[in-house]
Amino acid sequence: MMMRLRLTVALLTLSIVSPAAAEEPAPKPRDDTEAQSPVEVVDVSIWVGNPSQTTLNASKFYRNALPGVVGTSRPKLDDKDLEGRFPIAPVGFVQFFGDPCRDLDVDLKIKKGSFLAHWPAGKEHTGRIRWFGSELTAEPPAGIPPSYLPDDGGVLAALRTTPSALYLRNESRFERFLAYDAELTLPIPVRVKGGPDEYTLQNMTNRRLVDVAVIAPSQDGFRVGWLDELPSAAAVDADGGKAEAEGKAAEKKGEAAEKPDPAKQAEELFKDADKAEPKKPKDDAPAPLPAEGDAEIRARVDQFLNRPISLAVASAPRRELLGMVAQQARLRLQFDDETLAKEKIKVDEPTELKAADVPARDALADLLGGVGLSYRVTEEGRLFVTTAARLAEAAEKTGGPVEGPPVKLGMSQPLKGPDPSYREFTRDALARRLEGQGLRKDLVAMLLERYAKDLFEPGELIVLARISREAIDEAVPLDVFPTPKKLTRVPLIVIHGVDPRLQDRAKVLVKQLGDPAWKSREEAEARLFTLGPAAVPALEEALRDKDVEVVHRVERLLLKLDRNVP
Repeated sequence: MMMRLRLTVALLTLSIVSPAAAEEPAPKPRDDTEAQSPVEVVDVSIWVGNPSQTTLNASKFYRNALPGVVGTSRPKLDDKDLEGRFPIAPVGFVQFFGDPCRDLDVDLKIKKGSFLAHWPAGKEHTGRIRWFGSELTAEPPAGIPPSYLPDDGGVLAALRTTPSALYLRNESRFERFLAYDAELTLPIPVRVKGGPDEYTLQNMTNRRLVDVAVIAPSQDGFRVGWLDELPSAAAVDADGGKAEAEGKAAEKKGEAAEKPDPAKQAEELFKDADKAEPKKPKDDAPAPLPAEGDAEIRARVDQFLNRPISLAVASAPRRELLGMVAQQARLRLQFDDETLAKEKIKVDEPTELKAADVPARDALADLLGGVGLSYRVTEEGRLFVTTAARLAEAAEKTGGPVEGPPVKLGMSQPLKGPDPSYREFTRDALARRLEGQGLRKDLVAMLLERYAKDLFEPGELIVLARISREAIDEAVPLDVFPTPKKLTRVPLIVIHGVDPRLQDRAKVLVKQLGDPAWKSREEAEARLFTLGPAAVPALEEALRDKDVEVVHRVERLLLKLDRNVP
């Protein structure tokens, strides 16, 4: 039985069927040989997050992108509440292009997170919104008035004017799009260190990030740096793991073909039972990872890594250069030689390093990131150098953060927003990248019209990234039946509150909360509140401080910043 034409957007896994969903009749069976749909489907989403939040698109923190007539779970904010809020609001939308068709079922699911709003109204179930029995037409359906939406210049009004988009009719409503707003229980995907001339970036997910840009305000304008890809700790091929999946399928098929007779297998097992010996660990298994240092140890090592070093070597073994960097930073290295040998990573081959008065962490990023290495701070305060993939695997088992290899990104010289060369380096560069992914030019133009100024002339440092296709298909599956002639998915993430200088400043101010002078403590608390979300990581870490005064003020600040206090 072939599934009916269905669009499914699902976030991870939570399969709960509500009574209403259980009562709904099952989809009608269709022949598997049904022709391919003549429809092109475009799915675009903008997610927003910062390290102070445990979710992306946090409901209490961001503006509402949908008009007031659209019901939403986001709190209503007046003009005073909107002051200081991040200007970009989360939103997702789906549009259809091509030839008209009938009997379209759209099923939008969320499995880790929650829907906050959607438009036009569909049938809501637990973790799911459905528009079943829809029809796509080239002209507005006759006899049905359009739904009311204010022409406020918002994204929905712009979507209504997309010239080539088909109209979707569902029951007594029709629109040129489906829009939704969802809060996602997903981690902030990027860690940023260093600056302002160079930043060190790490991918904190198990999937690669692409078209990554760092945009930072400066006294003379804005500075920008682009990365084509920020690799994850676990390598994934360009086909989104397709080759790996096919290999596993073939392997399973081969195993099934050569599966031994169960009776003979049992006979052999019992025959040799008396001779059985306990299994021994494999000789080539790497030694366990050393225990990770606590927050205090990691913070102390972090201070050493911020120390500037100077080193210019034209050719030397990578291992020796890493030792030189560690020596200048007054740190000790420990190499996971078993894993490095197994993965055939040759740290004894010569390379070069030119580091003049740069933080030690940036020099390490140069030497480690290019060959897929990373490090763990051990409880002895050492840097344990191993593969980023092994650290990611360990983090997934313990529920800790997944850290990809550190990658250095050089920033441009300051440029003014109105400068044509700045437009070429920012707005036009993003347009080329989006169009290169198959996004229609008219939609690219609409997105840039709406978001270019906030993205490329921000009031604070932000990171813009596009999730890879394999990642969006895993986190937010989109299935269309019959198979569309083309499916384009463009998820953009905008991360703010990650300026390392602000976070370093927050750590200094947190220490000042315990100053003997009352006035100094008051000033520190006021300045931390002004930093807003950028101060939250330092504040949460200070909850374990031994100084009761510090903890009291930290709890008060976190409550003011809409954070839960344990």
